Amino acid sequence: MPMSMCAAESCSERSFAIVLLPVPGTPVIRIAKLRAVGFCIAFAVFVLIMAAGWYVAGLLAIVLRRFASEIKIEKYLEKHGVHDAFLGFTITDIVVALLKLYVLVAFLAIAGGVIKVPMLAFLSAQIIGYLPMLFQGLVILLAALLAGDYITDRIKSNKKLPFANAIAIVIEVFIAYNALVIAMPMLLPAADPSLLVWSFLIVLAAFGIAFGFGSAIALGLGLKDTVADIAKKNRKKIEDLV
Repeated sequence: MPMSMCAAESCSERSFAIVLLPVPGTPVIRIAKLRAVGFCIAFAVFVLIMAAGWYVAGLLAIVLRRFASEIKIEKYLEKHGVHDAFLGFTITDIVVALLKLYVLVAFLAIAGGVIKVPMLAFLSAQIIGYLPMLFQGLVILLAALLAGDYITDRIKSNKKLPFANAIAIVIEVFIAYNALVIAMPMLLPAADPSLLVWSFLIVLAAFGIAFGFGSAIALGLGLKDTVADIAKKNRKKIEDLV
């Protein structure tokens, strides 16, 4: 092969290799820059929309708290002695938290649609669809806690009732447990409430057996002297029967 042809082929290979390398100004670099700029703009828009949602949620929370203060719902619950039924929370705090969650999820759906991210829109739609069920489950639980606290307070205040505190605790646990079983499919749709039912039956059976043995032992120890006196008085009859 002549030297001139080899030199020409070597020169063409070098030029082909140079063309394959990305240099400033080629479409690859422009596309990368456009994508980076688009991502920054989308992220900024997402942050602005969520900040607006947080602001709106805060305003609605202030309005709701003022409304609750005007109707004096907390004082009404305190007057009837059930203000402490929600495990340290107030009814206003719970409603405000649910309102904020709903508003933020709604703005998340708006942000997902604006920046064209289907995953965010799908996730927010699923959460919005779940929130009514969550609300229903919480209503059942809160109503049960209110009823349980009201009943147990009345039982504890009855000084003539023996074992009032123990009976009140059992009734409160029973009411809360049944409310949890009813509300479980709404709070956790994927959960199986039958596990709670079977665990409750096991605990109830164990409690019944323990209560039976305890009562038998207590009666046996308490009536020991009485039974001995009756046996002495009726010894002759017992011997005749035997």
